[in-house]
Amino acid sequence: MREVEGLEFSRAGAVATVRLNRPERLNAITDAMQDGLADFADECAGDASIRAVVITGTGRAFSAGDDISGTVERRPDVTATHGMVNADIGAVNRIVRGFMSMSKPVVAALNGLTHGAGFVLACASDFRVARSDALIGDIRAANAIFAGQGTPLLLPRLVGHSRAMEMLMTGAVIDAADAERWGLVTHVWSPETFDEELARFVDGLANGPTQIMAAWKLATNHDILSRFDSYSLHERLLANVVRSSVDAEEGVRAFREKRRPEYTGH
Repeated sequence: MREVEGLEFSRAGAVATVRLNRPERLNAITDAMQDGLADFADECAGDASIRAVVITGTGRAFSAGDDISGTVERRPDVTATHGMVNADIGAVNRIVRGFMSMSKPVVAALNGLTHGAGFVLACASDFRVARSDALIGDIRAANAIFAGQGTPLLLPRLVGHSRAMEMLMTGAVIDAADAERWGLVTHVWSPETFDEELARFVDGLANGPTQIMAAWKLATNHDILSRFDSYSLHERLLANVVRSSVDAEEGVRAFREKRRPEYTGH
């Protein structure tokens, strides 16, 4: 893998790991990190010697989400040129599709705060395991941000429609115990044993019948993958509409000014 600021890549036997590594920013994800994660997914998919993949974070966060601080320039996903709509589905689509279509298990090891784009990465993974002090939820609705990045398609099949609607529309955050109870995560481990339990879990996957696992995975994900591109375009068109709303501007402004937003419904 090429070096990417904010990402740390490592390999232990048949297990490839990418660590979100901006602890001072709670591992907020930049454009460069998005591209790096998409490339990582592609490289892991094409390397037959890799039999399991892990994504985790450094410090007290898996990831707080996209970097919306204004220090990075966000790219539009859909642009209008000469009266035509041109779809640039973007790096997040590549990441989600890459995680869900590679013929090997992907484990999201949620070591702390898991929000926004970090929540997307977790939902796109095959397994989510969590440290017992993790707090999990999209949260973007609270800042009047709509950037589903596939989550509205993925989350209902994990926790059910009603719980997904509550988490996405209200920005609700749940702890690791509730995430396990809801079926969002499969295992919860204490901070003291997290690394050891994670290694044991991933080692079991990497040394299992990975070709059979791949068949189960691709069969399970076939329906979503077959319609993911058209869904992503629809989602991006919605995002472009709401991005220019008064409430969206107020949400970002309040976030930057560290104050409670005042929404008008416009």
